[in-house]
Amino acid sequence: MTASERLRVYVWGIGNPGRRDDGLGIELVRRIEERGLDFLHCEANYQLNIEDAYDIAGADVVVFIDASMEACAPYEFTRIMPSRNISFTTHALDAESVLALCEEINGSSPAAFMLAVRGYEWELGEGLSKEAADGLERATGFLLRVLGESSVEKMEKAETARHSGCRLTEH
Repeated sequence: MTASERLRVYVWGIGNPGRRDDGLGIELVRRIEERGLDFLHCEANYQLNIEDAYDIAGADVVVFIDASMEACAPYEFTRIMPSRNISFTTHALDAESVLALCEEINGSSPAAFMLAVRGYEWELGEGLSKEAADGLERATGFLLRVLGESSVEKMEKAETARHSGCRLTEH
């Protein structure tokens, strides 16, 4: 695959490393960024903001990564769509609302996925729980495989963990 055929992919980590497993999204982006993949643009922040709608506009695909209390272990990979039901607290938005704002501003939004990595410990402090660290390893390997796909359709068909009934879903 040539550089001109490759998807332009943004990987966007969300979380707070000062609240234990809430830092999963930030850590996964750090690991991906270390790979130096030239077709990727990596970002990480505590939360999504209105301004992020402008940043993702140049992407073909965006993968948001966040820790989750509800996700099946070790992770879930889900196609997400823009939501006109824009909700935010202070300046924070959910990923679907950022996509909707991107669509409003630019007339379209990139294909988008949420990689929710199961977290277990949320109290103040640094370092991941053992369970979250194990899930992070598996989610990193999965994401690297998915990022190697040449189309959104192939990304949608990516196999995720089938533990505890987890499967690829669309919202």
